[in-house]
Amino acid sequence: MIMPLIWVLLAGLALVLGWATAFPLFSWLGYLMLAIFLVGLSMARLGSQGLSARRDLSVDRVRLGDRVAVDVHVENRSVLPALWMAAAESLPVGLPVSGSRGRVLPFAWRRGSSFSYALEGARRGYHEIGPTVIRTGDLFGLFQHQARCGGSSWLTVYPKIVALEHALLPSRRSLGEVRTRQRALEDPIQIVGIRPYQHGDSLRRVHWRATAHTGKLQSKLFELTAQPDVTVVLNLNRADYPANPDDAAESAELAITTAASIAQHILDREQRLGLLALARDPAGTGPDRLLRVKPDRGRAQLISLLSALGRIELGQCDRLVEVLDREKERFPWGTMVVVITPKLDRDCMLALIGLRTAGFALELILAARGVYAPGRADMGMIGISAARVQSEEDIRGLDL
Repeated sequence: MIMPLIWVLLAGLALVLGWATAFPLFSWLGYLMLAIFLVGLSMARLGSQGLSARRDLSVDRVRLGDRVAVDVHVENRSVLPALWMAAAESLPVGLPVSGSRGRVLPFAWRRGSSFSYALEGARRGYHEIGPTVIRTGDLFGLFQHQARCGGSSWLTVYPKIVALEHALLPSRRSLGEVRTRQRALEDPIQIVGIRPYQHGDSLRRVHWRATAHTGKLQSKLFELTAQPDVTVVLNLNRADYPANPDDAAESAELAITTAASIAQHILDREQRLGLLALARDPAGTGPDRLLRVKPDRGRAQLISLLSALGRIELGQCDRLVEVLDREKERFPWGTMVVVITPKLDRDCMLALIGLRTAGFALELILAARGVYAPGRADMGMIGISAARVQSEEDIRGLDL
């Protein structure tokens, strides 16, 4: 705004000098400067009304360390040409950029131009990409107009996954130990007989010794059993974490990494897994309360869990003891509950004992630096397995 003001003052001064000195050159100079001012103002405003931008991401979810390609197309649909345009992307902090995140575009009239760059998913989270900031102006440089176009796109970066080396999760119990009327499955370990092969039987079901003995294809009969669901309860309630923001963020990342690693391990074993997270979900519309992913198995479930764990943050949520007391009525009988929390107080201990008394298997993981973990022997006496995680090495060595 300074340059247009100076320009108008100079034009006024030229007109005053022309009137005072009766010298027409000053008057003509003043009128010319005012004409340039009005033409520049009109072209800057009209030329910026048709600006638009479109952004395309190669993927909207990536693993930690992977790259995502971003293509941006900028177009001028105005009736007047934009004599110059400069477009640049608004990008999140902490994601390295390769390529051009913006460019200066040439003279454009109902034409488009594109540029591309790549982002590295170097930090877990739910990252906003955009909008595209487009600046344009008149030929004389008096006026500039800035527009935010294209809206925002969102990129989810999954948490880090650490391979568990010795974990006995999802359960120490043999697969055929838990029986229930709610859900019958076949235990591939417990073979109770054979029957003639039926169309559609898997080759893994074929009993080759019986087939060789009888000369006809025979299939195995397995014991009917119930695989218990596993539910990970992740506590990201801000009140339970250290007051120092850096320490709290570090402990939260450790807890999320622990949850993601356990999820990968359990789903690789084709176990049903669900998630309850006391956390803030930036993609959610409600208050910070409880993020729920229903138990399921398979790759689609892993993607859902990693997407949720990639988005969530510390938030003002319900207390862990309140959630455990409320949710135990919804857990199917025999569910294994893996509780990941930064600390354990008396109320939480009583809630865990209540879950164990109600017939649920429990695994407690205290994920934070400098926390006190109850002795394994003490917890084992009440049927609760406990572990402390203070680093990725501790995650790798989990032997729950």
